[in-house]
Amino acid sequence: MSSIKIRLKFFILGMLAFLSLLFLGLLAFNINNQGFVNLSQVFTDFKKVQKLQSDYIEPLFTLRERNLTLVMSPNEDFKKEADKRLIEELEKLDKTFNDAPKEIYKKWENYRVLLFTTRVYSLEGFDEGSFMNATSSEREQFYDLISDLKQLQTQKLEDSENTFIEAKDNTLKSKYYIILGFLFVGITTFLFDMTVIRKIVDSIEKVQTGLFGFFTYLSNPKKEETEAYIKLDSKDELGLMAKGINSQVKLIKSALKNDYKLIEEATNTLHELKEGRFGKRLTSDASSEELNTLKNVMNEMIDNLENKIQEEITNRSNQEKLLVQQSKLAAMGNMLGNIAHQWRQPISEINAILMEVEAIARFDTLKTDFLLKSISSCSDVTEHMSSTISDFQNFFQPSKEKEYFNVHEVCLSAISIINASLKFHNIELKFNINENCEVYGYPREFAHAILNILSNSKDVLVERKIENPKIILSIKTGKQFTIIRIEDNAGGIKEENIDKIFEPYFTTKHATQGTGIGLYMTKMIIENNMNGFVNVENSQEGALFTIKLQK
Repeated sequence: MSSIKIRLKFFILGMLAFLSLLFLGLLAFNINNQGFVNLSQVFTDFKKVQKLQSDYIEPLFTLRERNLTLVMSPNEDFKKEADKRLIEELEKLDKTFNDAPKEIYKKWENYRVLLFTTRVYSLEGFDEGSFMNATSSEREQFYDLISDLKQLQTQKLEDSENTFIEAKDNTLKSKYYIILGFLFVGITTFLFDMTVIRKIVDSIEKVQTGLFGFFTYLSNPKKEETEAYIKLDSKDELGLMAKGINSQVKLIKSALKNDYKLIEEATNTLHELKEGRFGKRLTSDASSEELNTLKNVMNEMIDNLENKIQEEITNRSNQEKLLVQQSKLAAMGNMLGNIAHQWRQPISEINAILMEVEAIARFDTLKTDFLLKSISSCSDVTEHMSSTISDFQNFFQPSKEKEYFNVHEVCLSAISIINASLKFHNIELKFNINENCEVYGYPREFAHAILNILSNSKDVLVERKIENPKIILSIKTGKQFTIIRIEDNAGGIKEENIDKIFEPYFTTKHATQGTGIGLYMTKMIIENNMNGFVNVENSQEGALFTIKLQK
């Protein structure tokens, strides 16, 4: 047998394998047909389960999400859009549930009634009612309906499981036939192996073991101890093939080692870039020309990225410094204007006292008691003026740390700064408060944001010369949020400007009267520093600013 060529040996083995495969193929074909029938039945049952999931359960959760979106909508525009989507989803489910069992359809009708109750409450502005209904009776009815659907789904799954068990039993029976077939082929092959192809099998096993070691190495090139070598000393075709494979494996291992080193270095560099650490470049050389090209491209990209990031950081830093400086200058200008209004009356009082003292002194009737009393009055007035300066200094000093503060008190401190200016321009300020509440944040920055909005409303009222000008500041408190609304009667904001009102440097005032950063700084304070929300819309009388803060 040793003189028989390997090709002839493989031909004999191939013929035996062909006959064996033909026999097993016919047997498997018969088993496969029976399995296909069983699989079709299981698939049909599964489609019924999937239909319940896709046509009923998933759309119900989508409907529930649309309803909660309507309940949590912050304004009427959002509510209208959410309501539109809710009705669309509801109409689809109405058609779907027409084919549902009577019991489930009845529960769907009950849930639909509760859903419409929540919708009506929300659209009519009864937010608390809609929230309570959505999280209590409507929620219970929703999960009751889902529970029934899942029970129906479970029943369908049980039907599918029974079908599967039956198919499993049939498959088990078929296994015995396959086992018998394999025993016949195995015994025949074993006998042939003992007399003809033992040497071929041993050689093939050695090749297989060597190749398996090589593939194991490919899956983990870092594991140097992995044996990737075919130990075969025969002089036939398999022996020559093994020698050729061994030489190529040696070259591949050397190339992979270099490539993997470069890939690992590139991976570490990318991780450092994600973490914001720059400066590292790829230095290893790979055996692959493509990887070396990629290395050069990555190094060039890192250079360009570092340059662009540095330029962007510099530009943004300069812009932020300019914004802060301009904000300080604008605040200083407003502060000086407000101090001027605060001091106007005290200075007039001092002037009146001095004029009275001068008149009495001219007629030589000035008495010491009267003079001392006049000096005391002037001292009281100047002390009040000094107190005003201290109040302004404390107001514009930034808060160092976040803290819980009373929204009502902070709003009053902002009003005290601008109140004299409002009175000077005959602007009425109405202050409506629902109840005292506390929020977590920076109290002085928040007061500055309120002052910016009040100053903006005052400037517009004065500029447009509104008759009976007024500003209404109201505070409402809910379970999770505190809402501050500031509304004036200056006629509102032009539609083309309302979306740009919070942008930096945007202003509708003359260049000498505004910088366009007051409302921008307000938005930064409320949304970035205090995790709140601020927006503006036009009401029937004028502009309405709304601030929403978490309690």
